[in-house]
Amino acid sequence: MNSLNLTSQRSKTNQLIATLIRWSHRSVDFSIRTTGKLLWPKIELAIRLWLAQAFFVSGVLKLTHWQTALDLATNEYPVSWLNPVTAAITGIIIEVVGGALLAAGLMTRYAALPMLILTTVAQVAYLPVDNQLFWIALLAWYVIEGAGPLSMDHLLRRGLSDSALPLVSSIVRISCWTRNHIGPYLVAVMRVWLASAMLLTHSVVSPVISLWLPLTTTANMPAHFATIVGALLLLGLATRYISLVMVAVLFFGSMIDPRTTDSVYLLMIAAILIHFGGGAISVDRLLTALIRKFIPHWLEKQQVQVNEATARVVIVGAGFGGISCAKSLLNTAASITLIDRANYHLFQPLLYQVATAGLSPSDIATPIRAQFRDAKKFARVVGYGEWR
Repeated sequence: MNSLNLTSQRSKTNQLIATLIRWSHRSVDFSIRTTGKLLWPKIELAIRLWLAQAFFVSGVLKLTHWQTALDLATNEYPVSWLNPVTAAITGIIIEVVGGALLAAGLMTRYAALPMLILTTVAQVAYLPVDNQLFWIALLAWYVIEGAGPLSMDHLLRRGLSDSALPLVSSIVRISCWTRNHIGPYLVAVMRVWLASAMLLTHSVVSPVISLWLPLTTTANMPAHFATIVGALLLLGLATRYISLVMVAVLFFGSMIDPRTTDSVYLLMIAAILIHFGGGAISVDRLLTALIRKFIPHWLEKQQVQVNEATARVVIVGAGFGGISCAKSLLNTAASITLIDRANYHLFQPLLYQVATAGLSPSDIATPIRAQFRDAKKFARVVGYGEWR
């Protein structure tokens, strides 16, 4: 009897753990989808515009005060391998043109790269400040990730991938590979970099380390809070939730302590961590991999049932037979994909009336998508140009 009770208690405990894991997994998935579709595009646009205006305004000021810019390039921060005029002109071009392209999200990677080099040189060779460190982190992120959905690059990407121009499609594929394979590691580096700054804020560090950590900015955070958050971020444990707490503390802290209003770049880094998580090297990624390996039925039970119950039907051709077949399958559990050379269904018996101006072409050519717009079983309607 005792063994039965013990077994029953273990079963209830396992069910409770499974419920908690499923609830946490679903809540994280829901938050990712919500921020990805609704909030993140606008947040990314705000980050890009903020960063772009800093460079663009600096370049315009130097352009309108040319003599001052020339004096700075000659005396304050001379470049040994460039004459002052060339150095000043190069810096102005990078800031003005790069800032404009970054704001529009056009050729974002290629605009961010020279801005990243310029900022790194300024941090190392001239005056090191925290803002430049955040610029380096954000510009490196744009070099790898590119611009978000609200950008010209996003609008042009699909057309460029099918372009006949030489090397264009290869460049698009390389960009996608870079985003998918290097992006998670860059996020992990940014997380460790920010966590290290929080943990070493009130410590004595060497000048080399202080050159690359935003210690002045993180010093405005409460000491105990910075230590706890820094330790969790360093491990990559509950990264999204910790970053969300950090955003809340910084937001409300700016109302109490005016010094924390300078931590806008901390909010930007935290927003990236909320959306992308801890990156490729983190405890979060390790726990997810272990859960998926040892107890996948707790997380993917419903998904497996859906995949097993749903048949996938591909119909090639949207003529009379294809349309009739698709309509007959609407009441089944099948997922339907309809492929046709054109995106309309043509009623050919009345072609002669169109030729003799008796009917309009739209009277005999009905868009396929319009016929199945309200059909939930339809996976998609694919035109010839999309699948060739």
